[in-house]
Amino acid sequence: MKTLPAPPASLAPGTPGMTNAWCRRSLLACLLLAAGSACAAEPADATSPFALEGNRDCADCPEMVVLPAGSFLMGSTDAEPGHEANEAPQHEVRFAEPFAIGRYEITYNEWDACVADGGCEAVSDEDWGRGRRPVLYVNFDMAVGYTRWLSHRTGQRYRLPSEAQWEYAARGGTTTPWFWGDDPNLACGFGNVGDEALRQVRPDWPLHDCNDGHARTTTPAGSFEPNGFGLYDTAGNAWEWVEDCYNASYEGAPTDGSAWLDGDCVRRVVRGGGWYNKPETVRPALRYSGDDPKRQNNTLGFRVVRLLP
Repeated sequence: MKTLPAPPASLAPGTPGMTNAWCRRSLLACLLLAAGSACAAEPADATSPFALEGNRDCADCPEMVVLPAGSFLMGSTDAEPGHEANEAPQHEVRFAEPFAIGRYEITYNEWDACVADGGCEAVSDEDWGRGRRPVLYVNFDMAVGYTRWLSHRTGQRYRLPSEAQWEYAARGGTTTPWFWGDDPNLACGFGNVGDEALRQVRPDWPLHDCNDGHARTTTPAGSFEPNGFGLYDTAGNAWEWVEDCYNASYEGAPTDGSAWLDGDCVRRVVRGGGWYNKPETVRPALRYSGDDPKRQNNTLGFRVVRLLP
């Protein structure tokens, strides 16, 4: 049985913004993880918004986690290690409704189901393996195409996360620089990041002082511990496309959790860092300063959100 870490203190019952409904959902998520129900394909309970057990809408669909309505502080201050100007000003974002987000990054299994159905094009796996590893070589338009295919297949509303949804989810209810706390060198228990294993082949790179055992490759989804919301690989493994256009600061940013679709839409934002990145880059607040939406490489993947009824 998989051992789950204790929830962060900021998620204790009674914390402002954390509702009883969230506590019930969190307990259910822990029970589902412990029981290994991710492999189940049984009909969901009648009260579930999903078609199948394990918070899925089809056997090949991504497993989702329902996040509560609530608020959080998005961005960082200049007191945070690695702070960048585009993470400011730190500001409150409030979600009026819950939403669902992928427990994992989209995997090759899920992408290849779209390929087999004619909705997506085949992509390389860098000879690292397919299966449960995060899909790579997916550009922004391809990721959006997958969400459209998934929406059509299931009759539900899937799309890429907004930046705000992504950061809210990645923080897992915490306010520290990394979702596991203040020490970047604990990263190897929580994500596939640039570390001592990678330093053996890239000794000149600034990396974490820990060893996750993976030098220059992605890892299968769920290989490390999740954050407080039960999400995996929000730090490292593959960068993740989000829906927003790039803006150089949060001045004028939406405060309701919606995507910011004004600004430099020639560039799109990616979040979370990859298998090769240093501590500052895998913080939840870190925003890559806009990427070419046509770019495909061995570091770019994504996860999805689903709107709830």
